[in-house]
Amino acid sequence: MIPAFYIFCLMVVVGVVLYLLDLRNRKRHPEQAAAQDAAQAAAEQAPSCADASCALHDMCPSEAILQCATSNEIVYYDDEELDAYKGRGASDYSESEIEQFRDVLYTLKPTDLIGWEQSMKKRGVVLPAPIRDEFIALYNEAKAKN
Repeated sequence: MIPAFYIFCLMVVVGVVLYLLDLRNRKRHPEQAAAQDAAQAAAEQAPSCADASCALHDMCPSEAILQCATSNEIVYYDDEELDAYKGRGASDYSESEIEQFRDVLYTLKPTDLIGWEQSMKKRGVVLPAPIRDEFIALYNEAKAKN
């Protein structure tokens, strides 16, 4: 019982020392700390495989999703005009705006579906709810064909 207590105390001391070193580093390099905080916040907002809001939760292990999710590069699919909708909610679109998303969605190759969806997320554009449903249906159809 005593050795476990010593191990616990050692872990607490190491944690406090690491915390103090991190504080000292943040004071010396505030711009680097801000960049790390922003990257961590972005990672927390991205849906995970366990997250119920991940529309592709049953396909998360696929290589395509893993490659798209780890890459910071934003790829455009001839859809630059959709950047105008950055920051909107899924239910904040008019029918004509939804039609713009639909035009892009149905011109994509089946192999580009995941990349396009990830590109939209990285650009801060939330897909309209009807387009999200159509995207899932198209992806499932393409997956079933393979």
